Amino acid sequence: MPNKNLYSSYYTKSEYITKYMVKKLDFTENHLVLEPSAGDGVFIDALLRKHPNTNITAYDLNPKAVNVMSDKYRSFENVNVIESDTLLDTDLDMKVFMGGFYDRIIGNPPYGAWQDYEKRANLKNLYPGFYVKETYTLFLLRCISLLKENGKLTFIIPDTFMNLHMHNNLREYLLLNTKIHEILMIPSKFFPGVNFGYSNLTIITVEKVTEESNLSNVIRIISGLKKVTDIEDITNNERLEKYKIINISQKEVYESIDMAFLIRADNKTRNLINNPQLTLEDLAYCVTGIYTGNNKAYFKALNSEVRNPTKCNIVDKNLIEYDFLQYNNLLNGIKSEKHFIPVTKGNADMYSRKNEWYIDWGEEAVHHYKTDKKARFQNSKYYFKKGIAVPMVKSSKVKANLINNQVFDQSVVGIFPKEEKYLYYLLALLNSDEVNTIIQTINHTANNSANYLKKIPIVLPDSEKDFNHVLDLVKQMINNIKQTNTINTEIQTEINQIFKNLYESAESPAEILS
Repeated sequence: MPNKNLYSSYYTKSEYITKYMVKKLDFTENHLVLEPSAGDGVFIDALLRKHPNTNITAYDLNPKAVNVMSDKYRSFENVNVIESDTLLDTDLDMKVFMGGFYDRIIGNPPYGAWQDYEKRANLKNLYPGFYVKETYTLFLLRCISLLKENGKLTFIIPDTFMNLHMHNNLREYLLLNTKIHEILMIPSKFFPGVNFGYSNLTIITVEKVTEESNLSNVIRIISGLKKVTDIEDITNNERLEKYKIINISQKEVYESIDMAFLIRADNKTRNLINNPQLTLEDLAYCVTGIYTGNNKAYFKALNSEVRNPTKCNIVDKNLIEYDFLQYNNLLNGIKSEKHFIPVTKGNADMYSRKNEWYIDWGEEAVHHYKTDKKARFQNSKYYFKKGIAVPMVKSSKVKANLINNQVFDQSVVGIFPKEEKYLYYLLALLNSDEVNTIIQTINHTANNSANYLKKIPIVLPDSEKDFNHVLDLVKQMINNIKQTNTINTEIQTEINQIFKNLYESAESPAEILS
């Protein structure tokens, strides 16, 4: 994740990226070009190589970067370097009021740059309804408003704009005010010096069009690039069979759930997600658990073999209360020397888990969780209930395991069926390959929050016999794990096939079993 400093600048040093973007810009010497976060001028250099007399305006907030560019382009009368905040500059405000000024805009806007609270409040007023903590979204909005009608923009931005809830309004704005010509999806490692853990990058190219006809536009989305030199194939329109190319109508994205780009599944799966008759939210509560405010002080690991990035201490086994359910008023804590109890934390086991973590549940500790400003005693009515844990940080394969009447922390999403009979069925479903594809489609980033899991479409068997067969398979799986500490691959293969058949044959999800 990028450092949240004042500028969060990541300069573009890849000639493959630069060449691709300059070509997508499709500009001439007669065009007015804006670089809104120019850095050290890599894009400007490339623009001048192609058309030396192009009129270019370069903005940057960083005075050091401005000094470098001012010296660099001192002899170019057609390059105007300005030290100012693109998001707040009053001259740019006037150009927005004029209905746009620039023919072309190219850039690599800052990601997650720190905004002081006064500026953040100002940005909220200027961009109501948009997520102002993420600077790239504001640069995108600002620069589209600075384009003339039919002007073009190409930007490097994180791929989080394609699915995340916080960017719903941004997607709506893009879909209604631009034609999105192409989205090139690239690993963040292609970008020298950057390797985000939470997302990858895209290069998005749009044309400003404020007519309803833009919904008939077809968006080309390209992915599957393995090395940075692959971008040259895309630039030259060669060897495209090596890559995954999806053509999807802008209208289809606009009509999708949350206007999200559901591109990691086939048409049938996308249709199930967009038009569900039954979702996980219908069958279960999906909630986030406790945050102590100081995990190092209140969590203890079972032993030194437990993965322990926070470097918590090892629990004193004499202080563990295994029979904690005997106590009344557990939400007020345990008044006993034995006041450490098992807690469900974000490990990625399937079906069943070992108790590797313990939380201080003494009265004093619980009082802290309830009153400390940093702590969150959230969704406490689900503590000590039977449920399912899905780790908040996603791996390539989503895995779910049982919460056995324990407290669960915020590193997992707790899923609590509204009827107990669905517990094992949902546990099987959430460990299936079919639903893994659906989850990755709904949100392809590393975050697995409750809001995304709620959207999973649920398909139930037509018969109670088939439903109960799934429950029996889960029971067999859990018993096998207890005995051998391994997943029974034959049982898992059968579970995967059951859900594959159910979802492939579903014209519409079955009704809830009575």
